[in-house]
Amino acid sequence: MLDSVLDGPKRNRPGNRPKPPIFEIDPFDDAIPEPLAERPADRAKPRPARRARLTDELIASLEPGLVQFYVWDTKDTGLGVRIGATGTVAFVLKLRLPGGRSKWLTLEAEKLEDARLEYLERRLDFGKGKPLAKRLQDVLWQDVVNRWETETLKTIRPSSAATYRGALKHVREAFRDRPLRTLKYGDLWAFHESMSDTPRQANVCIRLMGAIFESSIFWGHWDPTKDGLTPHQALRLSRSRWKPYPEAKRNRPFSDDELGRLGAALAAMEPKARIQVAAVRLLLLTGKRLREILDLEWDQIDLPSRTIRWEHTKTGAMSAPLNDAALKVLQGLPRMEGCPYVLPMTSGKPIRDLSKFWRILMSKAEITDAHRHDLRHAHGNEAAGLNLNLQITAALLGHADAHTSERYSKVQASAHPAMEASQAVSSSLSRKMGGE
Repeated sequence: MLDSVLDGPKRNRPGNRPKPPIFEIDPFDDAIPEPLAERPADRAKPRPARRARLTDELIASLEPGLVQFYVWDTKDTGLGVRIGATGTVAFVLKLRLPGGRSKWLTLEAEKLEDARLEYLERRLDFGKGKPLAKRLQDVLWQDVVNRWETETLKTIRPSSAATYRGALKHVREAFRDRPLRTLKYGDLWAFHESMSDTPRQANVCIRLMGAIFESSIFWGHWDPTKDGLTPHQALRLSRSRWKPYPEAKRNRPFSDDELGRLGAALAAMEPKARIQVAAVRLLLLTGKRLREILDLEWDQIDLPSRTIRWEHTKTGAMSAPLNDAALKVLQGLPRMEGCPYVLPMTSGKPIRDLSKFWRILMSKAEITDAHRHDLRHAHGNEAAGLNLNLQITAALLGHADAHTSERYSKVQASAHPAMEASQAVSSSLSRKMGGE
């Protein structure tokens, strides 16, 4: 039995394992080896982060690369712009927090200006910034102009306010629908240049703009230090320190023949435009300014003393003699019940402007290059022709300084009483206009 056990199958020991068969032909000799794949190109290294003063021009000039890259602002630490491989632009914030941690955020802002504000707000959320000043409200230019007109014009003389209202029409339309804080120095410069054909109007408009900017600072609508302006530019915007266009002194004289044609045209237009005709005659016969006549009230006329009084004029309170020719015009005017004005419209309010009527009148009289204010100059020129001295001429025209009247005459003659002088001037003008 021991022999049978010994003769039985032997255990599969390492030395007794069967050897693999030996092939006469290597079955792998006919196998075609697969070609080795080409080595993939090295991945482009990301463009290193750069630092620069972020501006809209800089961001627009950045071109996308193979991979996205960042440009960090040199002024606001942690504010950057990410340029994607497809050209996408996003603003990011990177903050270093206590404990060596860092915080990356993609900002929601799409514009650089808004990104800076959001950057400051996010820093404040993480205790890394200071309390922000109140954000300026985006107010439109015309809204600021309207507020300035409402609050300021009521505090100045009515005559000056009327002049400013005409200029404010140009000022309001210059930058309509533009936010106030987007206006720059070059915008006002271009506007001033565009009105070079009317230098006087351009000078008035640019001075008004300076006053509006100064008021907007007080109202909190505009902060030049936050809008990228230098102190010099802000000063010129707020105080309007522009070099004004030279303004030639206007003194277009009317010839005797032109005065005759003017009188005939007024007589022809009187049936359909009685109030406007009376206004032109009073301007010529009294030598007063446009608003001083158009805003005239019956209470200002003192018939017993034959004088007209104004409480508010360009030179302050003033009184002037009421000559016979002007009195005749006033006596021929109807009085509207309940209306205090001498020259009212059908609505009961004073005439706002004579521009349209004046153009028609000049066309009928065949007179060119004449302005409404030339009626006042015609009164002064007539006084000079009668050899009235400067003091009398200044009194008739309401000049605060007699030297202002030197444009009409250099002749110094004996003094005439004011009424006699006014009578002489108005009588002379009436004769030239056809015996009116």
